[in-house]
Amino acid sequence: MMYQPEIERIGEELYFVAASPATRRLRTQAEMLSQTDVPVLITGEAGSGRATVARLIHSLSLRSSFPFMIMDCGAVSGDLLENELFGSEHTGVSGQPESTVGKFEQCARGTILLEDFDAIPTAVQERLLNLLQTRELVRCGGRTRIRVDVRVMASTDCDLEAAVADKIVDQELSHRLSVFHVHVPPLRERREEIPLLLGHFMSRLTRRYGVPAARFSNVLIEACQHHTWPGNLRELENFVKRFLALADEQAALDELRLHPSTEIAERQGLGNGNGSGHSKSDSHAAEEKFSLKLLVKNAKGETERNAIEQALEYTHWNRTAAARLLNISYRGLLYKIDEYRLVPPSEQARLSGTNNLGEDK
Repeated sequence: MMYQPEIERIGEELYFVAASPATRRLRTQAEMLSQTDVPVLITGEAGSGRATVARLIHSLSLRSSFPFMIMDCGAVSGDLLENELFGSEHTGVSGQPESTVGKFEQCARGTILLEDFDAIPTAVQERLLNLLQTRELVRCGGRTRIRVDVRVMASTDCDLEAAVADKIVDQELSHRLSVFHVHVPPLRERREEIPLLLGHFMSRLTRRYGVPAARFSNVLIEACQHHTWPGNLRELENFVKRFLALADEQAALDELRLHPSTEIAERQGLGNGNGSGHSKSDSHAAEEKFSLKLLVKNAKGETERNAIEQALEYTHWNRTAAARLLNISYRGLLYKIDEYRLVPPSEQARLSGTNNLGEDK
């Protein structure tokens, strides 16, 4: 069945593109959820468009004329996150009481999206649960209960059941936030949208930068549809940015072919028009590929490590900025830092000093 694509503007430079059964279902769900006022849990891989779905629900609701805010819970430490969300009351330098309004109050009558809510510390989860139950909050350091009118949505790319089982997420909070659950499928499960998305991103970027559009050939579009896009929409948009800047189709094709996901697609028969039969030369080529599997894996790991090191150095070890630069989630970056045992220069100096002291002894 052919679907008439829909591109719906939901904010400045932000659009919801519906060109497949999956995204049309999302659009229907969003319209239904916009008529209610209960919490919504949005799951899906990083870069798949969870925040866009949240904003779509908000834009269709009666709260659309009031603020929509996003709080990246994985990018802020526990104490700071608590103050950011709930506000604070303290004694100022002059000795007079001072107060700071938190995000929940700033977002009065609007909607707030708690991104990567599974990163919220246990103590702050308890306060959030209390707010959902009572619609009231107490600022950090304060005593007065303040009535708040805000719709809360939450998003995550983690396995929520496992997070609850591991005591990372409070079970009651999970139940409260997932009254309605929306799952955003990854781009590889809606490949028919890729040609439209390529054109959409190109059109948006050329307007933004005031430059002529670069043309996508049928060969390049087909290669994009065979790619699995592990970074989803974010990765696709960055690909379009590079193609617009370089206007080099061969370089764009090489970039897709060198990516491991494209190789997997080719092995599954997605990248050619051949039948299921394989010649002996095909089998020999496959054997060669798999015999080099370990070398390729090691090379990929070294490349990944170097890219992460360079991003951290460029951002002076600002992990949030580095994660954005690398187009991965904050939690994903922390995992990679731990996997490759990367440490900031200040920590390296401290460890070096400790080792020297040990040797001196």
